[in-house]
Amino acid sequence: MKKKNVFKLVGHRDNFPFFKEILEMGYHVFSMENAKLPGFYPNTFPDYPGVDYRQLRVGDVITIRVFFRIGAGRDVRADGGYMDLEVEHIEGETVFGVIQTRLPDEFPLQKGDSLELYPDEILYKTQRTEH
Repeated sequence: MKKKNVFKLVGHRDNFPFFKEILEMGYHVFSMENAKLPGFYPNTFPDYPGVDYRQLRVGDVITIRVFFRIGAGRDVRADGGYMDLEVEHIEGETVFGVIQTRLPDEFPLQKGDSLELYPDEILYKTQRTEH
């Protein structure tokens, strides 16, 4: 994963809605739509170009931003970065991608796992692989 942001969860759990998902699932996929909602995220983020999901094809490599739960107890925090996925299937507006980025073993997602994504979660289309 590239480019990290670290957020302490202790004392902020009720302040930012995305912390609830991180605590329950162990991760949260950044959403450009949620970023427009005041107070959804603890920080502001750049304006990402996004993609037109209708232009995506199987084999395309896309980039998302993910926050993971790190630590426990009073030391629990969210650590985020970018993750690449290869598009494996598209169903309507839902894109299914296989994680290409190697992640630490303790993370709830791993390279090779499939993830269901929505268009507002896809930040970039990076390249196309051969199939």
